[in-house]
Amino acid sequence: MGTAFKAGLIDRVFFARYVRPPARDDVAQLETQLAEARERLGQPLLYVASIVATVKVPNLEERTHLNLLLATVRKYSEVVHLVIEGSELQNSLQRVIISGMLIVTRTYDDGLAVHKSVTATTSDLSERLHRDAAPLIQEARDRGLVL
Repeated sequence: MGTAFKAGLIDRVFFARYVRPPARDDVAQLETQLAEARERLGQPLLYVASIVATVKVPNLEERTHLNLLLATVRKYSEVVHLVIEGSELQNSLQRVIISGMLIVTRTYDDGLAVHKSVTATTSDLSERLHRDAAPLIQEARDRGLVL
């Protein structure tokens, strides 16, 4: 079945693109990569996750893994940007539902944001990196880490 994601570190931005909801093994594998990157850099990561537009809505078990994933990512990251790709009604609803869930569970704060496109992360990433993040995002696109 392969992993649910493709990931890579560019500068201190950790990009992960999900093609399906993660399983427990995916979360463990991602934690290893995040821990190694955080240790190597000596500072918190900037995490940008993009979810492919065709990913189905997660079931209960997958939502449990997503909650574990979010807790794991936040341990190693200064900020978490969730990009739900696509402009279909389902994608818009997913963005609204995820934003709502984050607010209700009090996990929504300045360190967590939901976006329609990775371009919407450019300003925040640039501010945190103290330089233009657009070339990093382009490299992530070239490597298939974001749309």
